Formats: sequence, structure tokens, C-alpha cells
Amino acid sequence: MFLGQIYLNQELFPESDRAIAYLFFAGESEPLYNEATAIVIQSEESVYTNGAPEIEFVSEATGPTLYELDEDRQAIYKEHRVVLNPIENEDSVPLEERYAMNDLDCDTGFEFARQELAGNKIGGQPLYIEGLSTPPEQFNSGEWLLLLQLAPTQGYWNNLPPNFYPFPMELGEFGILTIFISFDCTQAICYIQQP
Repeated sequence: MFLGQIYLNQELFPESDRAIAYLFFAGESEPLYNEATAIVIQSEESVYTNGAPEIEFVSEATGPTLYELDEDRQAIYKEHRVVLNPIENEDSVPLEERYAMNDLDCDTGFEFARQELAGNKIGGQPLYIEGLSTPPEQFNSGEWLLLLQLAPTQGYWNNLPPNFYPFPMELGEFGILTIFISFDCTQAICYIQQP
């Protein structure tokens, strides 16, 4: 399933050289897991295919893409344009101060300790919520940049996960999708958190 494409603006990604990242996920996978995603980075020099060189490219637009459900539960395919609004620059926040495990309560909802780091965004500082002792290197390394974060700002359980995506995408209860790109914009990796 085609999620979207992100033009790697050199203001956010200095080494990008005008590359474009294309994001896909397995629509039948519920909840979605890391290996059920694909990231393709296309630059003038090369194409990176997330460790899957067998990916074939076609010239026409084909295949499933994002949709919404109508009142009869039928899929209506839609396009969403992202309008970027810059967030005020902030000082670097240590990873352990971005989120605290006691911020999450599945009965009453949750609040992030650093509200400004939560939510859907391109670039910036990623949230890590699965236990701060052993985060993957991408969350702390200067070699990786946050490409995309799909995350709630707050939500309530009420037997349903919070609906903070503008399209159907099952990431589990309070799931956060985080995609990193290497500083030289030649590799990418997806990390899905489910507390």
C-alpha cells in the first residue's frame, strides 16, 4: 500500500541532493510491523530499495493506495497533500526526557511529557516509548535523521486505539511509526513502537 512520498528538502536534510523517499506498507498486515514496510529513496544517481533489490518499478501509477471508508464500509481512494508548517526550533532534548513510561495509562489516556515532540511530523526529534534503557541506535545517533513520525499527541483507550492518522493504518494500541534516514540520505529504516 502506497503511504506517500517525501521530497527531501535540503533545509531539513542537507545531504539529500533533492532525493525523494517513497513509503509503502503491507495493507493486509495488522498490526503493522517493521518488516512489513518498504522505503525507496530515489536520487539522480541511484535508487535505494530498503534491502530488497528485487523490487520492480513500473512507469504507470498502479496498485493500492490510501483510502477512507464510506458509510457502506467501501473503500474510497483518496490523496492527501501535506502542508508543512515549521515548528519553533527547540534545544536538543535528551532521549530520556522526551517520554516517561508513566505518561501512558491505557485506561484514562496519556499525555507526553514533551508535548511539542509528539504528533505527526517530518524531521525533528523522535519520541521513544518502549523503555529507555536500550533504544535502537537511530534514536540517539548523529548518523540518522528523523524522516517521518506518525504519533498521537494524546488519546484515550475506550476499547479503541486513538485515531490520529488521516487514513486507515493499523499500528496497534498507541502505535507510533518512526522512519529514519541516514545523514547522507542513502539508506532508510522503519521502526514501529507499540507500548
